[in-house]
Amino acid sequence: MKWCITILLGVAVALAQSTAQSRNRPQAVPKVFTSALSQIKAKSSIPVLLPSELPQSLTKVKYASVEAASADKYAISLYYELGVGDAGFAASFMAEAHPGYGPNDLPNVIEVKLSRGIIGYFRSVSCGGSCAPANLWWEEDQALYQVQLELSSTLPEHDQQSEMIAIADSAILAGAR
Repeated sequence: MKWCITILLGVAVALAQSTAQSRNRPQAVPKVFTSALSQIKAKSSIPVLLPSELPQSLTKVKYASVEAASADKYAISLYYELGVGDAGFAASFMAEAHPGYGPNDLPNVIEVKLSRGIIGYFRSVSCGGSCAPANLWWEEDQALYQVQLELSSTLPEHDQQSEMIAIADSAILAGAR
């Protein structure tokens, strides 16, 4: 009986150590972000939050472009194709320190729950003369983060929201890159 308890305790300790090590190990960033991430980290003091995985809808993304990089701001856009304007746009990941407004100041947003108890603000795809991407904003460490995804306007709002929350949660849980 003692040996059985000893084995079980040993397994529990090994499992706890493995879990702690995997939490401390940085999660990989999707390859498309690699060069953009190094450019931004060289200029920005804001923690760069990027997802560990891209959703299925972004599997064909080929290019990342640094749209802004300064001490208090960054923006990375992902594209399927370059040089075709909005037609090639897939997504963007942005942050700004002390922007002077909060996401709850934005019109037409729905409050959503994100990982770590963070409150996010979601806006679905909206179409007029053209369609604007789905957006999700949240505040963390005195910075305003924003994710945009080019989603189909025919995708139900609930599904848009789920996809946006999943990508934001992935970025939040991965932590600063």
